[in-house]
Amino acid sequence: MLQNKPPLSLYIHLPWCEVQCPYCDFSITTNPVNQQDHELSQAIAKDLEDSSKLINGRKFSSVYFGGGTPSLTSIDAVKNILDAVKKYPLDPEVEITFEMNPRDVTKEKVASLAALGINRFSLGLQSYDDQELAALGRNHDKATGIKAVQILKEMNLTVDLMYGIELQTEASFKKSLEKFIDSKANHLSLYQLTIEPNTIFYKKELKLPDEEIIEKIECLAKKILEQNGFKQYEVSSWCKPGFESKHNVNYWQFGDFLGVGPGAHSKITFSDEVTRFRKIKPLDGYIKKQTMADHTIVKGDELDMDLAMNLLRIKSGIKQDQISTLLPESFLKKYEIGVAEGLLLKNKVGTTDRGYQFLNETIKLFF
Repeated sequence: MLQNKPPLSLYIHLPWCEVQCPYCDFSITTNPVNQQDHELSQAIAKDLEDSSKLINGRKFSSVYFGGGTPSLTSIDAVKNILDAVKKYPLDPEVEITFEMNPRDVTKEKVASLAALGINRFSLGLQSYDDQELAALGRNHDKATGIKAVQILKEMNLTVDLMYGIELQTEASFKKSLEKFIDSKANHLSLYQLTIEPNTIFYKKELKLPDEEIIEKIECLAKKILEQNGFKQYEVSSWCKPGFESKHNVNYWQFGDFLGVGPGAHSKITFSDEVTRFRKIKPLDGYIKKQTMADHTIVKGDELDMDLAMNLLRIKSGIKQDQISTLLPESFLKKYEIGVAEGLLLKNKVGTTDRGYQFLNETIKLFF
């Protein structure tokens, strides 16, 4: 199944949040940190130690601190985790990303994180509009977001913005996007609000923008971002040349990733099979024992679908020899149907412009 040993990324889950965002279905806790981050850092170090066979001598090409709200974690706990990570080989140009809430951004904290080796910051702004931020249940306002961006402006910075928010208009989105352009950040993650089961929003009746407004917002975003030197390289990702997220690109190219921390997911490829699993979600339980859960061998139609849902997100496509997993015959037969229908490219794995425009329908060819 393997063409070559897949590259490996590391995801570190730090679960604390001050509030539960009503659209979020991630594994989080709103309990105070209360120095429990030191216990978690020790558990993560133990988890890494026990994962040496999964790491299998590979270098981590990227490290990503996600959550939750990693910026609620103490600098000492982050240092302890990175000390454990650095016991394993790192790529010479390893990308280490740290997610921050605008409320937690200070010059001192950013400097301390950078001194530990953090070389990319991800700022969860979501909007520059106070009314929209309130609709999203965010615990920061526009002024706090602007201040955070000012502090981070000299750093390698990616910003999260959302559209399709209740009360959002084309005009209000344009103002947020223009503020983003002014920030000089080199990467944008632009997400449409989706209502997931097991979220607070799922139980509410929301008046979200209709499809016509959504389409106008997407066209406006494309126009403004391209005019300002950004390229779309994935469904939700835009960047200046050379500032693609190495961590996310590895996901989409079907590389391996190891997840540590409560509820963290992993995908590891062995010589003859692809496996997915996660760690148990309860924080106290994970600190006591870093137990694996939901272990699955991905094969057959499920593997075809998994490959399509990742590889086809890459806007420019990918050459087959860049994919570490040998594509199954069943995938290739379905792919040929997409080529015949003008949805998929012949010379590499990827979509035509039409296939990308109707990506959900294109991916259904592999179900």
